[in-house]
Amino acid sequence: MKEEKQVEIKCAFCGGTGKDPFHVLSPLSNCGICGGTGIVSVKEPYETCPACGGTGVYHRSRLSCGTCGGKGVVPVEEPR
Repeated sequence: MKEEKQVEIKCAFCGGTGKDPFHVLSPLSNCGICGGTGIVSVKEPYETCPACGGTGVYHRSRLSCGTCGGKGVVPVEEPR
C-alpha cells in the first residue's frame, strides 16, 4: 500500500486571505474552510476540481463547493 502524502496549498475559497470572501457575518469573519489560516491540507496527487473550476465556490452562490469542500482541488485516485 502506498503512503499518502499531505501537502499544504492556498485556500481557494478565500484566496489565501483567511477571511470570509463574502463578508456574510462581518468583514472580519474568518474563512470557514481554512479556519482563518489561508492554507488547507490536501492529499497528493491532486487536480483542479472539475465542479467549481478551482474557485472553491459553488456556481453562482456564496456556498463552498460540495465536491472539493472549498479547497479548489480534488485527490486523483491512482489505479490499483
